[in-house]
Amino acid sequence: LSRDGIRRTISRHRNEVKFCYEQGLQGRPDLEGRVVTRFLIGPTGSVASASIQSSDLADRRVESCIANAVRRWTFPTPEDGGIVRVSYPFLLRQR
Repeated sequence: LSRDGIRRTISRHRNEVKFCYEQGLQGRPDLEGRVVTRFLIGPTGSVASASIQSSDLADRRVESCIANAVRRWTFPTPEDGGIVRVSYPFLLRQR
């Protein structure tokens, strides 16, 4: 599975991560930080597991929302039919 294929899929789902962040902003208008997700893409392209690898956001609700969103995503099928491990950072801040 190419990095580009992973990036394209994540880009298509970026609004789901943004939704999680905007929910957090309602309670904490100064909320910002970096959240690194870790997930496994299975042989069919579905996400087998997803978790937060690291975060300086300090908001478990937003972090959990992001991990749950990632679990619903479907990526291109890995060429070798194996499992792909991914760590991906999201930088969350108001523009």
